[in-house]
Amino acid sequence: MQAVKVIFVLSLTLAVASARYKPRRLPLGAPKPLEGDDLAKANELLTATLAKLATGDGPNYEVVNVISASSKLVAGTLYKFQVELSNGSDPKECTVTIWDRPWLLEKNQGTNVKVLCKDEAEIDTTW
Repeated sequence: MQAVKVIFVLSLTLAVASARYKPRRLPLGAPKPLEGDDLAKANELLTATLAKLATGDGPNYEVVNVISASSKLVAGTLYKFQVELSNGSDPKECTVTIWDRPWLLEKNQGTNVKVLCKDEAEIDTTW
């Protein structure tokens, strides 16, 4: 009986100790904040997407400042940016969402872009 108690206390101690030193992981499906190379690639995607948006009927936005960026794996990759954008006037704070689904490019449905700036209507375009 004494041996069972010792084993129980020892295993409980090991479980608590190992739980303390495990790196924290995001829950499945949670947005992942971007940094380093991932952030640089996402910023390139943002710039290219805004340039393509300007070639159509969309506004000609330029990125002034990226406040935050995250990605989330869904059916493709969903990027979300909090940015300051300018179209030749004062910068405005906007949320830009890019849903990238490369396997749908042939159907002109590979990229969905939503731009929502304060006091403006949302832009929602797919190509």
